[in-house]
Parts: sequence; C-alpha cells; structure tokens
Amino acid sequence: MNEENMIAGTKEEYENNGFDLLRYTAAFSVMMLHYSSYCMILSRNLPAQASAVMSRVRHIALMFPGVVILFTMSGFLIAASFERAKTRKEFFLRRVLRIYPELWICTIINLAVVCILVPQMLDRGMILWVMTQIFGIANTPACLKTLPTGSINGTLWTIFTEVQLYMVLAIIYPFLKKMKGKHWMAFLSLLAAVNLVCAVLVRDGSGVMAKLIERIFVPYALWFFIGVFCFQKRQKMLPVLKKAFWPLLISYLIMESVIMQMPGYYTGIVTSVLLPFMVIGCAYCLPKIRLKYDFSYGMFLYHWIILNIIVHFDLMNRMPWYAGLFLFITGTMTASVISWALKGGCYRVVKRIERKAYKENSYRRIGS
Repeated sequence: MNEENMIAGTKEEYENNGFDLLRYTAAFSVMMLHYSSYCMILSRNLPAQASAVMSRVRHIALMFPGVVILFTMSGFLIAASFERAKTRKEFFLRRVLRIYPELWICTIINLAVVCILVPQMLDRGMILWVMTQIFGIANTPACLKTLPTGSINGTLWTIFTEVQLYMVLAIIYPFLKKMKGKHWMAFLSLLAAVNLVCAVLVRDGSGVMAKLIERIFVPYALWFFIGVFCFQKRQKMLPVLKKAFWPLLISYLIMESVIMQMPGYYTGIVTSVLLPFMVIGCAYCLPKIRLKYDFSYGMFLYHWIILNIIVHFDLMNRMPWYAGLFLFITGTMTASVISWALKGGCYRVVKRIERKAYKENSYRRIGS
C-alpha cells in the first residue's frame, strides 16, 4: 500500500463530490423506511391522508434503499482509505475509531433506555448482549423479543457486516488492483448470482440458514464491491457515470414502475445492480458539498431507539401523526448530536492523558 501512484487521478475525484449529502440522504431513507412501516402497522386510526403520505414515503425508501446507498459509498470511500493508509494496521485502526466509540456510547444509552422502560423484562441475557455489542454483533436478547418492534436495535446488523467487508477487502485488495475490466465484470456477475442464490435459500424467511445469511457479508457484497470497482476504475468510470446518471435514473424509475417485483436478496436484483452505479454518478453530479459535522452515523444508530420509545408509549396513537413524525426526527437528530459531542469529549480526554503521559516520560528521561 501507499505507493506514490496509488492516489493517482484528478483532484476532482476526491473533492468535487456530494458524498456528505448522500450519506445524510441514505441515513434518512433508512429512518423513514422503519418509521413509516411501523406507523402503518401500529397506528389504529391513521387518517387517509397520513396513510397515503406514509405509504408514499415507504415506497420511495424501498425504491432507493438507504442500506444499498451506504454500502456502495462505503466500498468507494473505504477503497480510497485503504490506499491512503501506510499499513493495514493503520487502516483498521482508523476504521475502529470511526465505528466503535460511537457504537459503544449508543450501547450504553440503549441499555439505560431499556432499564428505564422495561426493567421487569430484563434477565442475564443482557450480559451477553452487552458483550456482543463490544464487537458490533447485532442480536436481541430473548427477554426483549416481545418488544413491539421485535428488536432492541434493528439496524446494527449492517455495522458488523461492514466490518466483515473491510476485512475481506484488506485481504483481496492487492488482487483486485490487478484485475482488468473483464475480470471485474466476471467478479461482479458472480456476486450478483450469489445475491440471487441467497434470496432462494431464505425464501421461507425462517430457520438457521436465513439467520446466518442475514448476518454474513455475502449477499451484500455486490453493492460494496461495485463501489470498490468504481474507485479502482475511477478515471474511466467517473466521467461515464456522471454523463449516464440521468439516463440511468430515468431508466431505473421506468423499470421500477413497470416491473412489479424482481428476485434478489434484501432488494430486487435490478436495484442491487443499477442503484450502486447511480449512487457514484450522483455523487459526482452534485456540487462539492462538505459538511463540518457528520451526524449521519448517529442517525443510523439512534433512530431505532427513538422508535422503540415512541412505540412503547403508544405515541403513534396518542399524538397526531405529524407530531409523532416530528418527535421521531427531532429525537433522532438530538441523540445523534449528543452522541457526537460525547465521542468528541472522549477523544479530547484521551489526547490529554496521552500528552500528560508523554510529558511525564520526558521528565523521567531528563531526570535520569
């Protein structure tokens, strides 16, 4: 890694893009998919207008799945990060610092929430849950399976899946760099076939096989490695995808409106193949947008906790539908900002300790 020509390419490739905006868009899509789905299921007297709004929101979120967008961006940006890193150790350290501190803060907050809301439901299974959260392994303790949403945090499966993909990328990236276009097409075709096979294997939606496939990276690898491919072939792909974005978007919308349902794991295979290329093209059609603070990860982590609180107190039925939606969005954003601030505070404390230790060691060397 880190050869001089690894980051070859124009400055535009790295700076003139709208990935920051797309990251928020993807996180918001995930949020709204979950809220609209539970609102339509649990609201007993949802007005017709509100039902139409929630149905439309859910339809758009399913048409442009936030998880697919996030995995694609991750493949593109993580490949760039891997090339910038001097060693694999540095690469993984950066990934750990990016993912885990805020996840651990979220775990503490989530634990506090369930201890306050449903203390009578908790048992020793919570100990195992806390231990698995150290590594980001998604699971819901048996004692909390009866939560109205059925999950303590239904989005965490994507985090450990991402971690798996980072590990795979670190192993095979030297081989990917040597692959020509035809080899990439064969590789991505194989991943598309794997996605379809996984869809067949979990058709009944239950059993150990379905759970295992849900928790491993295999069915989601297609989206991630399309992102990696676009980065690897960026000098050729970016100009093409920028020009092709609008035609691709129009074609995609037509296909989505004409074709009722396509096979595929998590989403239809048309979405799994076309949307990742559209994401990269869209990022470079957007103007250069750099947001000073990134709360999108917090939005992803905390929206399910806020959803659980809203459902627990039956606020979807006790409040007007627009008030519940407003509470969901503002609650999620507030939790995200607080979490981001806590993470920053932890980093500053660690830096102070490191500086103090460095000074003490320097004094000892001078004294000796």
